[in-house]
Amino acid sequence: MPLQQTPFYRSHLADLHQVLLAHEITRAYLTGTRVRFDGVELGPTNSFDFAFGTLSTLEFVHLFSVFDGSRVHGQAERQPGRDDAPPGMYFTVINAKVIQAGHKNRLGIFSEETGTAGLFIEGIHIDHFFLDKHQTPHGLGAIAFTLGAITAHLAGLAQISLIAAGGKGFQERHVGFKVWPKLGFDAALLPDEQRSAPHLQGCQTVQDILDADPAWWEAEGSQRLMTFDLRPGSRSWRKLLTYTSEKFSVGGPHD
Repeated sequence: MPLQQTPFYRSHLADLHQVLLAHEITRAYLTGTRVRFDGVELGPTNSFDFAFGTLSTLEFVHLFSVFDGSRVHGQAERQPGRDDAPPGMYFTVINAKVIQAGHKNRLGIFSEETGTAGLFIEGIHIDHFFLDKHQTPHGLGAIAFTLGAITAHLAGLAQISLIAAGGKGFQERHVGFKVWPKLGFDAALLPDEQRSAPHLQGCQTVQDILDADPAWWEAEGSQRLMTFDLRPGSRSWRKLLTYTSEKFSVGGPHD
């Protein structure tokens, strides 16, 4: 049974979804073809059962950014992983033609208790995500993430999390701290982080900084855990919808 559309999907995401599904990059890289899952080649009739519901092959490859021609391995992780990746069901994606040499992408689904006893949230954690920029088209990462976010919303998930790597005091070759916020990821600022910038004293989050002075964040920002809020109308969605409307000529409301 396909994932059920929500009012927010119909009003804000449906047009974008259709544009991305028809995009030449999606048709070349994210159709669910030539994908082997634990040694078995997937077809359009395969399905994947999760606590939140059942995914088709296409929904699965979009949720976990599984590119055409990939090998995928699923593994349950019962303990926190490196970089504090939460326990959950993780999928490792191997694709030498798309993923940067020496890397395997790894995304998972997790469930964790909120601050309210007995309440849990489900989300996606992007543990490892690298593309070979010399072999893949510009825009593939943004399209893959947006398709994943839309699918996660339709699945009823609450958030997407990751470590946005690089920045001041961290490895210069990583640029996630600059890239992921452009797609709507956010995090609290560290205590006194913007102390040297009087014009930013009222800012509390990374997105606050980007609204006020994006150049400051590019120069002074740094690595941290960030989240994308999948709730309808969230600041994350507003940021992503603005970004995609500029990059992929998508119209529609952004409120």
